[in-house]
Amino acid sequence: MAQYIKWQEDKSTNYLRLHVKAHTIERFTAEKGWMMLDTIKAVNVDYNAILPTSEGVHEFRINQTSTFYLTIHCTGQLYKLDKSTWTLTRIDQTFFRGANCKNSVFMRGDEIYSFGGYGFWKSTNVITKFDFIAKEWLSIAAEGDVPASIFDGMAGYSPKKDRFYLLSTVEMNDTEKKTAYNRDYGIYEFDFFNQRFTRLGEIKLPLVLNFLDSKETKPFVFNGRYFIISDKPNKDFAYDTMLFVDVDDDFKVYQWKNPHRIYLNANRGDDSETYMHVSGDSLIWSNNLVKTSVEETGFSVASVEKLLSESEYVGTLDQGSWVEDFSNLLIVLGCGLFIGLAIEIFRRVRRNRLKKSIRFMLGANERLFLDFLILNYEQGFVNGHQIIAFFGKHKSSPESQRQFRAKLIDNFTKMLGLIFVNQEILDIQLDEQDQRMFTYRLQPEIYRKLKSL
Repeated sequence: MAQYIKWQEDKSTNYLRLHVKAHTIERFTAEKGWMMLDTIKAVNVDYNAILPTSEGVHEFRINQTSTFYLTIHCTGQLYKLDKSTWTLTRIDQTFFRGANCKNSVFMRGDEIYSFGGYGFWKSTNVITKFDFIAKEWLSIAAEGDVPASIFDGMAGYSPKKDRFYLLSTVEMNDTEKKTAYNRDYGIYEFDFFNQRFTRLGEIKLPLVLNFLDSKETKPFVFNGRYFIISDKPNKDFAYDTMLFVDVDDDFKVYQWKNPHRIYLNANRGDDSETYMHVSGDSLIWSNNLVKTSVEETGFSVASVEKLLSESEYVGTLDQGSWVEDFSNLLIVLGCGLFIGLAIEIFRRVRRNRLKKSIRFMLGANERLFLDFLILNYEQGFVNGHQIIAFFGKHKSSPESQRQFRAKLIDNFTKMLGLIFVNQEILDIQLDEQDQRMFTYRLQPEIYRKLKSL
């Protein structure tokens, strides 16, 4: 006769227990324990089809009424429970069973969603939504960085941000040894508007990694903003500790080191009503140390705000250890040095190639003229008389000087024009002192390229 389904009442500290053989309903309160309420009136309910379980049953209130939706994992069954008359009505007409055990189920507005789960010897990433017209669960196709599995991690829906969050997941397939237990440490967000998964990062914080890797059971609660993890046991601190992961603030993680040395009862099992659960903005868990008699069940209550005020900030969820950070720094520095060296080698090759081209293209006089222009660039323009004097042609006839100068300038600009295609080589201006002549200077861009040769 002790076969039942048990669940926490929506936004309450109390629990309900429905006996599937006796058809009775009981309520658990911290003050009185389990108390008989009534015998269930059933509409279209086959009690033999109800899977007895103390986990995976969820209750969702319908429009602030006394009526609630009731889901049972592994079965796909959806019921409506009227608490004013204690009438249970089955809504779904599904044959779906056994493929979504320990799924993440939640209510978004007036819709009920089911994400992932485990069944038929493998994990799943299937997303479904209940259709109240077809009375069936309909699959939803997602885009983006869809995780390979939604199972055995920390998952929850944030009504404020209207996002589903998944922190770590395990892909399991008992048939394939290579994926028998493959943990993905990714941080995922699902946007309902465009039905897209985004991988926001990866869990690297050692405290959280230790929890995921070393604990067989991973008890956590989610209050819509904080994933609250009871890390038990933790040898570094007295009794147990708690970790708070803030999804609203860049996944910052805080650690509560239990300054009051309260025993944290956060395991899951048949007595789920005594284990840590959320009620509004507070956490509640059983604590035998506060009992005043053997018969009663002692409970501790602490507000999330109070616990956070006593907590220490330990980093963001994607923040690795100092060894990893140092390794990443070395990698960045190494990449920077490699890129810098590659750039310098490239510049030297280009410079050497340019020097060879100039040596090959320019004649002796043109190379001397180039050196002369570079040497005098900072002093300004050079005139025709200075050029003639530099080459020692000042004793020749004016006509010979003019021809030499014209040929020199023409060859110089043509040859460099072949190297620096579509670029002006010389800045040529009228000589202010002698309007019959010009002054010459390298264009700034050409000077910049040639001065380091």
